Amino acid sequence: MARRLGVSEILKKISDLSNENDRQSSLATCGDNAVLVMTLKYMFDPAVVFELPEGDPPYKPNDYLDQQSNYYSDFRRMYLFIKGGNPGLHKLKRESLFVQFIEGIDPEDAKLVLAMKDKRSPYPGITYDLV
Repeated sequence: MARRLGVSEILKKISDLSNENDRQSSLATCGDNAVLVMTLKYMFDPAVVFELPEGDPPYKPNDYLDQQSNYYSDFRRMYLFIKGGNPGLHKLKRESLFVQFIEGIDPEDAKLVLAMKDKRSPYPGITYDLV
């Protein structure tokens, strides 16, 4: 059985396509990938506000192989980091949970999450207009 591609791997492949029509067509085929769709929503939707400081926190990238599935399974905890998701969570606890979150996923997915949190795309071919 083939390994499921990670969200960062999918977006990189789409970003690397030569023209915008190809990128748009390829992205349209990913509509059934809920984690990818929500990642793009969190990245570009101005109504989604992360309750985390801007910039990258100090963290140790995950050095295990084939950790792409972790982002899919751990994404359900993303609400903890978004305004209104868990208003009673203390700021330091939220930041600590976020560091644990990015340390537990594939390093490329962690870079994607850090960029998403700061409302920017780490892939030049993936833009607000494209999405």
